[in-house]
Amino acid sequence: MYIFDNNFIIDVLVNRRGFGDKYFDILLYSLDKNMACISINQLNTLRYIIKKEYKDIYEKYLQVEKNFKLIKTPSYVDFDNPLANIDIEDYMIELSAKSIDAKIITSDKKFLKLSKYTIKPDEFYIIENNKSTNIDFANLKKQYFLYQNELEKEIDEVLNSVSYIMGNKVIEFEKNLEKFSGVKYAISCSSGTDALILAMMALDIKPNDEIITTPFTFIATAETIALVGAKPVFVDIDEKSYNIDVDKIEAKITSKTKAIMPVSLYGQPANMDKIQEIADRYNLKVIIDGAQSFGATFNGISDSNLGDISTTSFFPAKPLGCFGDGGAVFTNSEELATKIKQLRVHGQDKRYHHKYIGIGGRMDTIQCAIVDVKLKYYKRDLTLRQEVASKYNNAFGSKALVLQNGGVKAPLPIILPFIDSRATSAFAQYSIRVQNRDDIQAKLKAQGIPTAVHYPMPLHLQECFEYLGYKKGDFPISEMVSSEIMSLPMNPYLSDDEINYICDKICD
Repeated sequence: MYIFDNNFIIDVLVNRRGFGDKYFDILLYSLDKNMACISINQLNTLRYIIKKEYKDIYEKYLQVEKNFKLIKTPSYVDFDNPLANIDIEDYMIELSAKSIDAKIITSDKKFLKLSKYTIKPDEFYIIENNKSTNIDFANLKKQYFLYQNELEKEIDEVLNSVSYIMGNKVIEFEKNLEKFSGVKYAISCSSGTDALILAMMALDIKPNDEIITTPFTFIATAETIALVGAKPVFVDIDEKSYNIDVDKIEAKITSKTKAIMPVSLYGQPANMDKIQEIADRYNLKVIIDGAQSFGATFNGISDSNLGDISTTSFFPAKPLGCFGDGGAVFTNSEELATKIKQLRVHGQDKRYHHKYIGIGGRMDTIQCAIVDVKLKYYKRDLTLRQEVASKYNNAFGSKALVLQNGGVKAPLPIILPFIDSRATSAFAQYSIRVQNRDDIQAKLKAQGIPTAVHYPMPLHLQECFEYLGYKKGDFPISEMVSSEIMSLPMNPYLSDDEINYICDKICD
């Protein structure tokens, strides 16, 4: 990110110091790509100088100004800082740069000497024309920068209201979640983990009850089952979707089974038709762990609107994330919704009257306000994620690599994500399977390409679940996939060049 100092903008606009044409296109490109901005306290000075000294380019300047991203100046001042005592205006620009971790492009020798956040225009030109590839995995900074003005406005409103717990923004956010997903009741909570706990508490899951789920998932899925005293019963995964293998569920049902907990892994719902049919036949509840899949659908229905209760997470790296921990519970049952709302505030049905043993499971007002801003743009972000996944598929497919739904074998087999024709995915991850994963990860890291493994060890082999008595070989598909799976950068802002670069380096 960059902040343009006033002298640089004027230099470019009036072709002063030779900074004209060659910089003008870069300036416009940087603004267009949301890589550059100005501190809001610069604006009046900039207009004044140009209108007074360069009247002939004032209209040209106004056309550029329309594209400026304005960054507010923080309200704190460190008067021990030498810059603050020499030039308060430059110091305020520096504060703005610090707030978004940006570099300030300036020709001011004094500013360059006193601030570590400054760079010369020539340095900026070299960086932008010879930029080495360094791809961001989730690109949370880009998203923050896009919505920064709205986010700051909402945060300021919460701070001014001093309603930090269960404020009006919580109610507004929950209503917007209901509208987005089509579910009757959305209840925000403190995390995706607590969402699962609240779901099981609401369904009266007791010690020694059994819940059928998958071993190939984040630990919170089975951890929460254990935390309420119940027993996780694992079923291996389907080799194509990596979700629970629905054909193996019935064999695990006993008299103690109370629920099935499918996971919408990497953003794709499991086969909910079959799961719901089994649950109905055996009188079982369905709790969806949709921590990665908010906005995904099965048969055109949001997975927040499936099962008895669905949950999600707003952890920052999720497709819809807050600036800390947060989550939500969804249900179409008024009775369950009422109980969940009570359970998240220590079981209260009215102040200091506790109907149930509950938890402190509320989502902070400020986090609800933050996610509510992002929710306005979430349909667009989902579309962009799906387009990125499609571009990955095309880039790999053009090299005749192995697709999961068929294809031509090549020297370097790569198994791409499979999406059920009945489903859409939120693409929390774009995960491929490869041989020699460690070597490929090391090679990509050296090329500026980050990767991750979701997940390297299935839950039945984790030390904390030794008491369940499972052993290596019990769930061979989960074990195989966990040894081969690798997640590539996935976010709505990946460019075509970045996607092609990643695929090229994998296939080299």
